[in-house]
Amino acid sequence: MHALTVLDDHSRFALAGHLDHAPSTEAAITVFEAAALRWGLADRFQYDKGSAFESIAFRQGIAQLGVHRNAVKARTPEWQGKVEAYHRSLTRWFVLELRAERVVDLGHLQQLFEAMLALLYNRHHHRELATSPEKRLAGRVSERRVSRAVLHRAFFLPTTARVHPKTGEVRLPNGRFRLPSPYAGTGHRFAYHPVHAQAVLLTPQGHELALSPFIVQPLAAVKPQSPQRGSGQLQKLLDRFAGRPLAEPGFGLPELFAELAKRLGRTVPQSEREALALAAFYRRHGPLGRDDFTAACARTEAALGKGRPLSAFLEHLTRQIHAEAHRDADDDNPHSPPPLRRTDR
Repeated sequence: MHALTVLDDHSRFALAGHLDHAPSTEAAITVFEAAALRWGLADRFQYDKGSAFESIAFRQGIAQLGVHRNAVKARTPEWQGKVEAYHRSLTRWFVLELRAERVVDLGHLQQLFEAMLALLYNRHHHRELATSPEKRLAGRVSERRVSRAVLHRAFFLPTTARVHPKTGEVRLPNGRFRLPSPYAGTGHRFAYHPVHAQAVLLTPQGHELALSPFIVQPLAAVKPQSPQRGSGQLQKLLDRFAGRPLAEPGFGLPELFAELAKRLGRTVPQSEREALALAAFYRRHGPLGRDDFTAACARTEAALGKGRPLSAFLEHLTRQIHAEAHRDADDDNPHSPPPLRRTDR
């Protein structure tokens, strides 16, 4: 398995990443398009002399998009120092973790990879930068924005093929397509995308006719299966990345009510209004760990004293959660008190 990643030279931020069985032209185009669609086009692009990047399709595509290819001498890893450092991090945080991870398929592996890049690599404090790649990039995007249609069209390749005389079907390297009946039974010039099921007919008059994929309807509808999941640390990252919270066993709203009741010295909740407020608090900030929540309640009780209203108690807990999020983003004060953490962080 090979990992192809587009890194921003200024911030070391991973703009896009793609896993594939081989570093093919299709894989190179896929990761380049993902980065360009999200962050815009770069003025320059640097990569090694691998066959995937030296192919006609890739070189022609980036040239049409106005992306200059920096010259790099073959077998000179020192010229790619930032990429080499990134690959060491990739080995430490992803490859080694896969030994304890249950991976369902290539799609699941790609999801785990993207979650690791977003939540670990891009947010990790970089010693040379003195900050994280995410903070260094600061959400900046290129002024050279490009639409999906224009981006895809840049990588189209020409070819010739004969259309089936009865079905109007034509077989191209990226799939089967249907043509109108006037074009059946003869040969024509086409252009196709190496990755996506997109193709056009090139007419003698210089026009392009977009083609529709040739689809064979199934005999019966297949019931979609529920996605399978892993169980390791990378899956926890993916759940967090996808917005799927993971609770600590045996700790939820009932236990939160009991802990607050002990701290406030009364029944919690006492009214429907308090119940709704607590449910909204947990929905916004949960799930929470038992030990972290108990310690945070103790700090809040020590800071506010006894007899304070529930709203003031929840407000102080919320500030601790925000302090934890800020500390994750920039761990510059290791002597600050331990924050309140969510269990899926």
